[in-house]
Amino acid sequence: MPAPKELDPTASVAAYLGAQVRKRREEKGLTQRELGLKVFVGHNRIAQIELATDPPGRDLIKLLDAALEANGDLSDLWQVMTCAGIKRYAKVFLLRQSQARIIHEFGLVIPGLMQTEAYMRALFSVSEAMGEGTVEEKLPIRRGRQEILAREDPPWYRVTLDEAALHRNVGGREVMCGQLEHLLEVNRHPRVAVQVVPFGALDAIAMYGSMCLLTMPDGSRTAYTEGLRTGQFFEEPEDVARLTVIYDRIQAAALSPEMSAAFIRHVMEERYAWDLPPLT
Repeated sequence: MPAPKELDPTASVAAYLGAQVRKRREEKGLTQRELGLKVFVGHNRIAQIELATDPPGRDLIKLLDAALEANGDLSDLWQVMTCAGIKRYAKVFLLRQSQARIIHEFGLVIPGLMQTEAYMRALFSVSEAMGEGTVEEKLPIRRGRQEILAREDPPWYRVTLDEAALHRNVGGREVMCGQLEHLLEVNRHPRVAVQVVPFGALDAIAMYGSMCLLTMPDGSRTAYTEGLRTGQFFEEPEDVARLTVIYDRIQAAALSPEMSAAFIRHVMEERYAWDLPPLT
């Protein structure tokens, strides 16, 4: 029997999805024919999915999720792959983020991996009003992304936040108090560090937008930057090195994780002591 065709799971989200189907199938000791019988398709259809030549539809991915006991992981990947509201560069970034071993992120707002559902809803309601996809379409995708922090062997994750992200009243007092409490909870995780850059200490170059640096299992690094309705994914070493220097300059001005936790509690007590009108 010929050896299975080698896959490049980093080629696209469809390729990563296919690689995940093959990995889970082989872990269960199933052949392509046996898996096909469980989801009512032929073995050739399973091969097409695994090789990313013809990705599955909504109904088939749900059957595969159940048959491979993937707990929704395959469906979450499928939504990233098919969501028209996610640009190609963002799809590549989301794929790399799911594979990264170390994540360094700077945010002018609370980053997606740390957002509560209420905070997400408040943000997405604005984009929905602008015709950029519905709240219910976007919520499962972002919640699915957060699963990487719940793995048995999660990535190391360092978040550096502009103080303005704590004061920007997204969704109202209750939403923000819940969001800041969540930051404090996540900050206690042994592989997570949340640091705040106080007003007056933020490097002016950081005003242009958020950024994320990813260190992959092989040690290579990539980067992603995002501004108003635009983003860019970087893989060239020179570009990534330049963004790494910018991140280091920002992070150098941040409070320690312990001082940041105290700072966040202070903001909760002072900024959200009254029910102020939300910005969104």
